[in-house]
Amino acid sequence: MADQHGLALIEDCCQAHLATCQGVPVGTTGIAAAYSFYPTKNLGAFGDGGAVCTRDAALDTRLRRLRNGGQTTRNHHTEVAAHSRLDEMQAAVLRARLPYLAGWTTRRRALAAQYRAGLTDTRGTTNTTIVVPPACDPGHVYHLFPLRTAARDGLRKRLHARGIDTLVHYPTPLPNQPAFADASPNHCPVATSVCDELFSVPLYPGLTDAAVSRVVDAVTDSSLGAAR
Repeated sequence: MADQHGLALIEDCCQAHLATCQGVPVGTTGIAAAYSFYPTKNLGAFGDGGAVCTRDAALDTRLRRLRNGGQTTRNHHTEVAAHSRLDEMQAAVLRARLPYLAGWTTRRRALAAQYRAGLTDTRGTTNTTIVVPPACDPGHVYHLFPLRTAARDGLRKRLHARGIDTLVHYPTPLPNQPAFADASPNHCPVATSVCDELFSVPLYPGLTDAAVSRVVDAVTDSSLGAAR
């Protein structure tokens, strides 16, 4: 579609380190891909950081210039740009952590499978109150494990009372953000519904199987209680 309309496809891979889609590594389809190394990402530093991947030589040259204040040579700036170089400390942390990424990714997938199995009854139908994301592609790396329910706020309170933290990562759909008010965006009812119902349960490589079972039991008990 991008080729047909003369568009540049830029991939947001900030939460998708090592992910694949239909067997193809993400970040290799478009003209460029952006990765985040924020501490909570699948590969995180101790502070902010990121990287851009591209196979376009001209774009590569410009990106290297843009991250360095627009400099082509020392004290010679050809365009206005930001100072956004990755500092040495963050690079050292990332270099030390990189060899663990494959194992962490395998663990994330195993935890997601345990969640999915535990939140599905023995007949294979998902809980009537909680919507569990389907396993659409084996290349998913599960930065988050979101669940969806119309009773989100009450369920989160009950889980919190059991010592289980949850998060709502995207509570406001883009058309409702003040930054887009001047554009008079159309209402997006599906996005609004998703933002009102989606929340994430704990998932990170250090999470134990027992902890996942505890979360599953609490979600199931709470959802059944809400149904009654």
